[in-house]
Amino acid sequence: MALNARFFHPPEKGNTMSAIPQIYLDHLDAVTGSDPAAIRQAWEPDGFLEFPYGASIGGPERLQGVEAIVDLFGGPPRFTDLTFSDMQAWAIAGGPDYVLEMHGSGTITATGASYEQDYIIRFGIADSGKLAWMREFWDPTRV
Repeated sequence: MALNARFFHPPEKGNTMSAIPQIYLDHLDAVTGSDPAAIRQAWEPDGFLEFPYGASIGGPERLQGVEAIVDLFGGPPRFTDLTFSDMQAWAIAGGPDYVLEMHGSGTITATGASYEQDYIIRFGIADSGKLAWMREFWDPTRV
C-alpha cells in the first residue's frame, strides 16, 4: 500500500499548521530549475542536506556544504515538469525548525516514466534566514 500525504495528521499538542517559509519555496524553485546561483542564495555555506534512503538507490546520504548541494541539483534536471502539491508545514516549538509534507508529480527525465512521490521533510533556518540543514524522507521504490 502506498503512503499518501492525506493520511498524515499534524501533532496535536499545540502544534498548528504554519505558513511555509519562503526560503524553503526558494529552495524548491532553485533545485527544480537547476539554478546554481539561486541554490547558493537559499543555503548557508556550511549547510547540509540528508537523504536517509539515498544509498538504497545509489545516491548520496548526505551532502555537506552548499557546493555539494549545487553539484547535485545544479546540473541537468532528473525530473521534468516536477510540481508540488498538498504542502503543509509545522514549526517545531515555534521555529526555526520545521516539518513539511508534500506530494511531487513529474516525469523521470532518463526514462520518461511518471513520477509520484510523497515527501516528509525536516529543515532548519539559520539566523541569516537561509537554510541551515534539511532531511528529506521519500520512498526510494518510486524513483
